[in-house]
Amino acid sequence: MLIAVAALVALAAPGRLAAQEQAQQLISFDAPNAGASQYQGTVARGINLEGTITGYVTDSSYGTHGFVGTLKGGFTDFDAPGADPIVGCTCAYAINDFGVITGVSVDSNNISHGFVRTPDGTITVFDAPGAYMAAGSGTFVISANSINNLGAVVGVYYDANFTAHGFLRAADGKMTTFDDPAAGNGARQGTWSYGMNDFGVIVGATTYPDGTSHGLLRTPNGRYPDFEFPSATFYNTAYINDFGVIAGSFSQVYSSSEPYDFTGYERTPDGKLKTFKPSGSGTTTTYPYDGTWTNAENIFGATTGYFYNDEAESYAFLREADGKITVFGYPGQAAVPGSYYGSGGYAINAAGVVAGFWNDSNLAAHGLIRLPN
Repeated sequence: MLIAVAALVALAAPGRLAAQEQAQQLISFDAPNAGASQYQGTVARGINLEGTITGYVTDSSYGTHGFVGTLKGGFTDFDAPGADPIVGCTCAYAINDFGVITGVSVDSNNISHGFVRTPDGTITVFDAPGAYMAAGSGTFVISANSINNLGAVVGVYYDANFTAHGFLRAADGKMTTFDDPAAGNGARQGTWSYGMNDFGVIVGATTYPDGTSHGLLRTPNGRYPDFEFPSATFYNTAYINDFGVIAGSFSQVYSSSEPYDFTGYERTPDGKLKTFKPSGSGTTTTYPYDGTWTNAENIFGATTGYFYNDEAESYAFLREADGKITVFGYPGQAAVPGSYYGSGGYAINAAGVVAGFWNDSNLAAHGLIRLPN
């Protein structure tokens, strides 16, 4: 089902929108067999230049499957070999411009595996060398931008000590694992690779032995010219485009006075870092995940994501390369204080089309597409 509206949903009262803000077209859609209750429905996680969308859909039995398709041509559900949709899922996280999808497959033992799906529907499941194959662990492809146009996949896996390590899987299946020399080797420490551009530059986070998080930057020849944030951080993400612009989010070290407090950022190739928060982004300490989460970046430096306001309600945003930020959400989206429900962006293609989700009053999820003005 597709529903299109011309609307701008902002945090201001009706009639107070800035004159320069133009109407934008928001499209809601559902993948086949989407459930209509809380924890069910459709979430779009990736969109390529051709407009092919991928993500995952949870049915009325709480089984989670991958989906792929277009708004005009419709969508198809799929499951990776060995995946258990009830215990685990087939969770598609990213798609490149040639239609190759990657994500996570979770089996009946609750063990995670990576997978790659080609446009003809062939799915290959893989594991990183050294991954701890116990229930609740394994190989995680955790970045929404984790496959480039050469078909290379990056991700992260845990070893038996639950230390994180990065991996790179080439299009021919060759696997390479890597660690930032500065990374700690304790539980939940290590190397976290979130994204990679077409030149093979990998970005993410490195957790040091003291538990602080730093920006991971790995060059194709294996150098680690990592980068820092304005203050000590507890958690951060990073994505990179082919011009070397890095974008993501970071949080201050957790404390009882200011837990997490996420901030968006953009880092230019010469190391200059700009931080941002959309208008309405939470500033209280009532809810632990307040702030701005940047989830994707396109070739031109535009980013998308979501933020939680002071009531822990979620709104999507688009930040243009020039820094202009537009906040949006789907009309009638959930507005339940403390719920973390609402709307958000997970992907943006080179044409500026945003893909993500919105939650209705039943808290079911629907796919959300925002077309450029």
